[in-house]
Amino acid sequence: MSFDLYFCSPKSGRVDFDAVAAWAQERGPFVRNPHQLWYSNEDTGVYFSLDFEPNEPETPEDARVPEGVFDSGLSFNLNFNRPSFFGHEAMPYVEQLARRFNLRVFNPQSNAPNFATEAEAKNLTESWLDHNRRAILTLTEQEPSFANSLYMPLEHSLYLWRFRMAKEKLKLICGEELYLPRLTPVHQKDSKVVSRAFTCTQGVPTIVPENEWVFVVRGKKSFFKPKGKPEVGVIGRETFDKLLEGYIEPFEFSETEVQVIRAESVKKVGDLLRSLERMLGRPEFEVVGADSFVDIELPKKT
Repeated sequence: MSFDLYFCSPKSGRVDFDAVAAWAQERGPFVRNPHQLWYSNEDTGVYFSLDFEPNEPETPEDARVPEGVFDSGLSFNLNFNRPSFFGHEAMPYVEQLARRFNLRVFNPQSNAPNFATEAEAKNLTESWLDHNRRAILTLTEQEPSFANSLYMPLEHSLYLWRFRMAKEKLKLICGEELYLPRLTPVHQKDSKVVSRAFTCTQGVPTIVPENEWVFVVRGKKSFFKPKGKPEVGVIGRETFDKLLEGYIEPFEFSETEVQVIRAESVKKVGDLLRSLERMLGRPEFEVVGADSFVDIELPKKT
């Protein structure tokens, strides 16, 4: 199940796919295949495709677009059953592409399926979100196992995406002085709720994103100098905040809210982390792919 758009031209003939490919590869993480541009963002986990059909339809019945416009040969595909941020990230590319090559889009999922319209990211995102929700709820009704899908609250999901999208800007600000952790979706193996986790390593000045779990990396307690691999345990964010109260400071960044443990605090923070007597085991948690959970509330089973 997927959300498809077809790019329409005011004149007959296929779009110059070489020109489209050159444009795309200058603007995002696109990889060109013979008749496809595959977008895959390693930072956010979002992916979608722009596909090119070089041949005209053999009969009018095979046409993919309504009468009155011409099929450019170019189409967009984004799978359903994905977190909302897939649509938020993908649709601006659709709008930019359409503007650059003077194209409109035919949206067969629209309530007005017989018209090609301006490619506006806001409207297309709303359409995808609506149909993504419908697809998820339909699967929930038709496939009992899907009712047990992994779920992350929408607010948490969008923050996860914004933080990951801002990675490069934040990295430039942090420089070599601050460690910028990866914010990762995880779930406890007996839970269907997906949470956000980051790693805090003893002795390292670190950016602190919003999250629910902290993976603590510390030297093993010993009367002698620690040897071998460090100890890794997991604590909740509330415990983390109470333990390090006064040592986690606000950090000015316009893209999204983050905090920081600065260099002058790491010794004390390290001592406090070493003082923890109990932590959950790292094996209790499993990392989740960006396409492996949804962020709409699923109906409760009766």
